[in-house]
Amino acid sequence: MQPSISRHSLDTTIRFIHGLDRACNADEIASQLLRQLKQIGAECVIAGTFPLDEPNRRLQLSHGFFNCWPKEWLTRYLNRGYIIHDPIILHLKAKSGPFFWNELVPYAAADPMARCIVEEAGEFGLVEGFSTAIQTLDGQTAGFSVAGRQIEQDPDLRGVLTLMASYAIGRAIALQQRSSGQNREIRLSAREREALQWASEGKNDWEIGEIMNISEHGADKHMRSARSKLGAINRAQAVAEAIRRGLIS
Repeated sequence: MQPSISRHSLDTTIRFIHGLDRACNADEIASQLLRQLKQIGAECVIAGTFPLDEPNRRLQLSHGFFNCWPKEWLTRYLNRGYIIHDPIILHLKAKSGPFFWNELVPYAAADPMARCIVEEAGEFGLVEGFSTAIQTLDGQTAGFSVAGRQIEQDPDLRGVLTLMASYAIGRAIALQQRSSGQNREIRLSAREREALQWASEGKNDWEIGEIMNISEHGADKHMRSARSKLGAINRAQAVAEAIRRGLIS
């Protein structure tokens, strides 16, 4: 969470999170996201981690968190092994930060296969979009994309969409863990709760350390421990999850 985030923005985020909390499966997560994002033109959403081994159709499908992509396009994409040449996937793997798809035009133009993928995707309504990479607690990189025929591309949306992606993926992981019997009671130490409380007010690690009379490294250690216990993939989700559970106010 950036230090400049306002309490109003956090409250708006919490309302979105409570909506996702009602999702009981991957399809409902996708539906909640599209309900929120239809105002910017989003028609489809997808998220998943990237296979470490040579990709094949079954392996790629097994790495999905949620999927509301056109089925005919997804079948073609998987059967033809487009993941290897997809400029969106290549940029996500490079962890180049969140981006709107029109920013990749120069890269796609230089690669005939990439250009082919972009043109074919457009035939299925995936004309414009936004993608971001999210790091999971176990070190994997998850890709998140929303797309439609015409997507609003305000630069200020990058942070909002990335935050939504973080919590949606976190929710998907939580549901997977719950179905595997891994759900558990969360117990935070007093120092972890205090660090999270200050983080919810927009303080960075240095500021939290000053307030708590510990080093910046110490503040980071408390935040990392809290994130791990909460199953959160980043600071913003950890704060939101702690608030939702009543661990901080």
